[in-house]
Amino acid sequence: MRGLILEKLKTSGYLPPLPDVLIALQKLMDDPDCDVEDVRRLIASDPVLSSRIITMANSVLFGGGRDLAQDIEDAIVRLGVSAVLELCYTLELPGCIKVPQTFGKTRYWRHGLAVAILSRELGNKILTDKEELSSCYLAGLVHDIGLLVYDYLVPEQFNQFLITTDFHDSDQPLETLEINFFGISHSELGAAYLKEWWSVADMVVEATKTHGQVGLQKDKTPSLARVVSTANLIANKYDLGHPFETGHKSADEHYLTALNMSRQEMDELVDWTQVGLLASESVL
Repeated sequence: MRGLILEKLKTSGYLPPLPDVLIALQKLMDDPDCDVEDVRRLIASDPVLSSRIITMANSVLFGGGRDLAQDIEDAIVRLGVSAVLELCYTLELPGCIKVPQTFGKTRYWRHGLAVAILSRELGNKILTDKEELSSCYLAGLVHDIGLLVYDYLVPEQFNQFLITTDFHDSDQPLETLEINFFGISHSELGAAYLKEWWSVADMVVEATKTHGQVGLQKDKTPSLARVVSTANLIANKYDLGHPFETGHKSADEHYLTALNMSRQEMDELVDWTQVGLLASESVL
């Protein structure tokens, strides 16, 4: 089935591309001459997106209070261009690619948002490369996108996999179950999809491909891929996982040492992540 899936990935005409507004925003971000007015003009061309960004900018998560943003320029000045780009990804991606009813759209994107927020916060603590730092949120948000691609390419087989697999009683990782059934894991499939159909950085593709592998460790050089893998592990550990986590549990907590964080500090970070999820529920 692996060959069939990869062939369909290249030839299918109905896989969703990255929304144009996100491509345009990313190009602006990569332009050293970009300024706030360029971003404002682009976002203002989409009144619905503009309105939703202003609403989110005034939420508790982004410090909404006495000085509320009245327009998109206020929101950009308050949040910064990078945070506005993250908001645009959060607002646009859930509407551009369908989630199977078996998953539950809110639950699927809730996990993606949890990993996105955690990736950003962990990256800020341990990464120094600017490109990696700017890619943390997106890489966390889309790390599980391969699960959705199965449903686009082989919906009948994917439904059979979901119906016949006892996830919670299995002591094997989800990726092992997928490889046994499809010949390819959702991590590899998601990375192939992003590379073929979306205009994203190679490091985001690599982080998607390896998000189920070893995360941050004290004696290993930190990277975006390791950050996303660790964020995914933490989200699953704190019950912020997607519906198809198996009974397999990783005992790896080396990330606490690598991050120089105590368990209490990690608990507080997860609490903050949950506040962010609550603030984002209206967009899911």
